[in-house]
Amino acid sequence: MTLRKLYLAVTTLVLAATSATAADRMNPADARRVQSAREKLVPAIEKEFGPKARLIHLYGHGTNALAGIMAEPPSEATGDIPLLAIVGWNERTGAMRVVDREFKYREARSVGTQVALLEANGDLRLREANGRTRLLAQRVGGDLFPTPKGDALLATLTRTGNEAHETSIGIVDLTGRVKEIADGPGVDAMPSISPDGKTVVFVSGRTTVASFFRTTVDGAEPVQLTNKGLSAWLLSQGEPADFVPPPVSNYAMEWVDDDTLRYNAGGGEFWKLNVRTGEASPDLGGGK
Repeated sequence: MTLRKLYLAVTTLVLAATSATAADRMNPADARRVQSAREKLVPAIEKEFGPKARLIHLYGHGTNALAGIMAEPPSEATGDIPLLAIVGWNERTGAMRVVDREFKYREARSVGTQVALLEANGDLRLREANGRTRLLAQRVGGDLFPTPKGDALLATLTRTGNEAHETSIGIVDLTGRVKEIADGPGVDAMPSISPDGKTVVFVSGRTTVASFFRTTVDGAEPVQLTNKGLSAWLLSQGEPADFVPPPVSNYAMEWVDDDTLRYNAGGGEFWKLNVRTGEASPDLGGGK
């Protein structure tokens, strides 16, 4: 899977909820969050950006959540990755604030009181609380995920030249230092880090089937967690019973605790993964 295809495969809670069938299959807590976002954010977005503007992505949760806004829906399916304006959203109060109204970003993430903004050319910039913006890193492909301490970001890193089709997992601290922590053949992407900061999980196609792997911020040897022994050839004959689907994006991931990751697998389906044992199962119920 190429990085472009990874981008185009991204589907968020907001978009999943536009399908009645998907909404029926969602965990009630997720359905409520989507509904709340649409009820509170959409009117504010249309007032600020015009009636054609659309809410596309939600990044993070709570008082520091962010949202990506598309200027208008494309007239036809072009396959192009949309460029977004970024707003802040307080889930508790429903208040919205404009972070950057220019439609020029791939994604964004809150990092403490600051906001990381990824531009279309792969430049990662940090918008500080005082409004100053500085360049953090270049050749960043996306999949931003802040560390629990808010002192760094996990991200997918891109390459140039003959390796332009490959990506790796890196960690970018707020001084701009970039450290690569996972680099297998093909695409490594969608990193996430546990609340205790000890475990990094990511999705890799190094075995020809998108699977979860586990490593650390120090770059320990990756351990495959899901879809062991499977290959693309086997999947072409139909998904086996033990197949664990990959997430649609890393900002559709939430940690239940230090060992349990919950994620959106697309089509309204949610899964839970134990990052110690690799055990995974659908999570479609519950009303918390």
